Amino acid sequence: MSLTITSSHCNCKDSSTKAWTSYGFELPTEIRIGAIFGLGDTLSRQAFEYAVAKINTQSQIFAHSRLVVVNIDMVDIHDSFSAYKMVCAQLQKGIAAIFTGRLSPAIEFISSLTRQLHIPLFLSSPDSQTKVEYYTMNVYPHYTATSQAYSDLIKFQEWDELAIITEHAENLLYLQDLLKLSSDSNQMKVTVRQLRGRPGVDNWVPLLKQLQETGISKFLIDVSTDNLDDFFKHAKIVGLVGPYYDFVLTSLDISAVKWSKILYTLVNITGLQFFGREDPAVDEFFDSNDNHFNINAPLLANERSLRASAALIYDSVYFFARALGSFVEQHPFNITPLTCDAQKPWRHGAAFSLFLKKFEANGITGAIKFDENGLRTDVSFEVVDLAANGVSKNGKWSANTPERLEIRRNFTKDYETRKQEIQNQTLKVTTVIEPPYVMLAPNDTNSTQKFVGFCIDILLDLSTRLNFSFEIEIVKDKTFGKKNEQGEWNGIIGELVNRRADLGLAGLTITYQREQAIDFTKPFLTLGINILFKKAKREKPKLFGFFQPLSLAVWLYMIAAYFAVSFALYLVARLSPYEWRNPHPCKRTHEELENQFTFFNSLWFLIGNIMQQGTDLNPTAPSTRMISCLWAFFTLILVSSYTANLAAFLTVQRMQTPIENAEDLASQTKIVYGVQRGGSTENFFRESKIPTYERMWNYILVNHATATVASSTEGINRVLAGNYAFLMESTTSEYNIMRNCDLTSIGGLLDSKGYGFGVPQNSPYRDILSDTILKLQDEGVIQKYYNKWWKEAANLKCDQEDKRKDTAAELGFANIGGIFVMLAVGLLVSMAVAAIEFSIKIRNRKGGQISIREEMQRYFRFAIFNVSASKRRASIFIRDVPLLDEHHQEAEHIKH
Repeated sequence: MSLTITSSHCNCKDSSTKAWTSYGFELPTEIRIGAIFGLGDTLSRQAFEYAVAKINTQSQIFAHSRLVVVNIDMVDIHDSFSAYKMVCAQLQKGIAAIFTGRLSPAIEFISSLTRQLHIPLFLSSPDSQTKVEYYTMNVYPHYTATSQAYSDLIKFQEWDELAIITEHAENLLYLQDLLKLSSDSNQMKVTVRQLRGRPGVDNWVPLLKQLQETGISKFLIDVSTDNLDDFFKHAKIVGLVGPYYDFVLTSLDISAVKWSKILYTLVNITGLQFFGREDPAVDEFFDSNDNHFNINAPLLANERSLRASAALIYDSVYFFARALGSFVEQHPFNITPLTCDAQKPWRHGAAFSLFLKKFEANGITGAIKFDENGLRTDVSFEVVDLAANGVSKNGKWSANTPERLEIRRNFTKDYETRKQEIQNQTLKVTTVIEPPYVMLAPNDTNSTQKFVGFCIDILLDLSTRLNFSFEIEIVKDKTFGKKNEQGEWNGIIGELVNRRADLGLAGLTITYQREQAIDFTKPFLTLGINILFKKAKREKPKLFGFFQPLSLAVWLYMIAAYFAVSFALYLVARLSPYEWRNPHPCKRTHEELENQFTFFNSLWFLIGNIMQQGTDLNPTAPSTRMISCLWAFFTLILVSSYTANLAAFLTVQRMQTPIENAEDLASQTKIVYGVQRGGSTENFFRESKIPTYERMWNYILVNHATATVASSTEGINRVLAGNYAFLMESTTSEYNIMRNCDLTSIGGLLDSKGYGFGVPQNSPYRDILSDTILKLQDEGVIQKYYNKWWKEAANLKCDQEDKRKDTAAELGFANIGGIFVMLAVGLLVSMAVAAIEFSIKIRNRKGGQISIREEMQRYFRFAIFNVSASKRRASIFIRDVPLLDEHHQEAEHIKH
């Protein structure tokens, strides 16, 4: 069977620049070759035919000769006997080489036969041998090179886990370097799983579901190119297809596969390839300017580029032709028929095979050369990532360079590029109900939204700007997330860690511990921890509140000073000669002197100064005047201070709070205080090294059951119940304070941090969401939403009431009722004293027995009916004698 088709390309150069010349040994006109492929390997057959035709019609390798294919046999790869007979039939016709693709296990018989007869055998399939047969040339890269390439690629990405999924257990031999990763210094966790049977829901899905449940997100997929589409369809069913999963493919045909559109933006797929679609060598391969060239290129239906298996077959034929052209320049060459029974080898086979092992040429798959063991180890691969437009070349791996792997990935993407990755996606959002961030929508609203709140408004704005949709679910345990002793997270953090959600929507505090498990967007709110406490009730005005401007000690000191100064004044007045005076100044001679400062008069004189009222007592001695001046100065300051402070006490109702700051709280045990379990505030106190906060954490730890609460709502309810202080984020406490007049915050912020939305680690959505959040902040949109949910919807009457009560107000009876009580008591006491004076006076008068009752009635009638009388007759208290004589009565009558 002879064919006249196909080509080589301009990049295909060998180690000898000489073409075939007339002064060398001549080649036969027909260079007969044979081929045998597996029954289903039509692509390799097509590539072989294409290569022969291309060389015969378009290359200048042979000037007067052409390749002739004696036969192309197709055989069951497990039918070694039939393969043996087919090769024998080809040898009987006389061939210079035989070509094959993947033909294991039948290849063992074929290679044994070609070794005996010295016929070069060209393979293009993986081989587990570390030293190939002398007459075997395998153009497929040896597994030591490919295994090292995949190992370097995975190490570069710094994965801490890897699951190897293979179709065939024997393929693990070709991945030896990957299996060693678990024993390297990086201690990568490597899991190996084999897919059973043919692709199908019943065969592959259970295994993939099991892997999804383990939480592994890094995979090396050793699946044939034909089964890749089925693999990812099944992976999508179990939820392994998403932006948080990374795949490295062992297939070298990543550019040829026509990937489903859904995979472009939702899966991170990396692979190796010999060449790209835009490679000049590939363009030359497909170039056919000859009108007589009518062989179709070896492409499968719906595929985008040349497969590696086809390129390797092409390169093996091309390498043979180049090497043969160079061989005959120095060696004779002819082809003779051989029989398998005679076992007489081809006489040029040994020399030609040795020449092939030392020859070098460039093909589509790169430099084709063999090491001392006959292995193709000096290979290069392009590192490519799956992208929206096919594949993107991001690096190169070369076995003969010191660094081997060179990555030039563009990790920074512009805003529009990141925006395209999130467009038309449906994000799974996990959240907890916490006013005002996320709340259930009221039943009376006409909107179809199930949720409302500050975070919901931001999410709606983000979805509108970035053109994505979302599904919101409340996390089952209704917590933000806490790490247990096994290192596992629950709550929102747990959903993101296990990649069951794309976005954690809540007032999530950005902390170091959480940052180790998930990623956060840029903060949309800044806040801190403060103390939420029940507002102290304003004290009701006390009946004797006018005593409060001065403390009890001051009152006692003032009373003591009053008596001490009174006694001093009395004593000084007695000692000073200038205070003794003549009671009858008209008389020149006097037998007695009078002193006005008796002890009781001294008391009266000082009390008059305090009350700022004058008396008929006037000190005349310098010493008494000095005491009088000092006392006047003392009372001036005291009364002025009292008067100034009295106004505030009577007009402003003050609140007394038992604690003023965190130090006060930590220094007492009467008021219980605590945090929300599993929240960032609890973690703050746990990790804090500040002595005050350490004492507070020790208290919370000892009283964990009574001090901590399950949610912020429970904590607020406990605060309202009394005798409990709740440590929480300032934004949430501010929201509740604005809506409940019984709540207040104590002290300032204990720390400073921010709220952000959570996303799984390495999420492709983080940067675009962060950029858009920054835009919302710059445009004032987030501030608008903050005002909407904190201030506009708040009951601001609380603040107005507080301000009104903190300003001066009119005085009621409750404020100054005590002075009326004192006045009444004083009146009663004075009347009682007057009665006592009256009784004592009557008893001491001369005369007979007089009824006190009757006499008091006389005086009472006198007081009532003679209201204007200022004088009365001296009486000896005889009831028949009038208190006023006739002369006095007439005078009083004339006066009126």
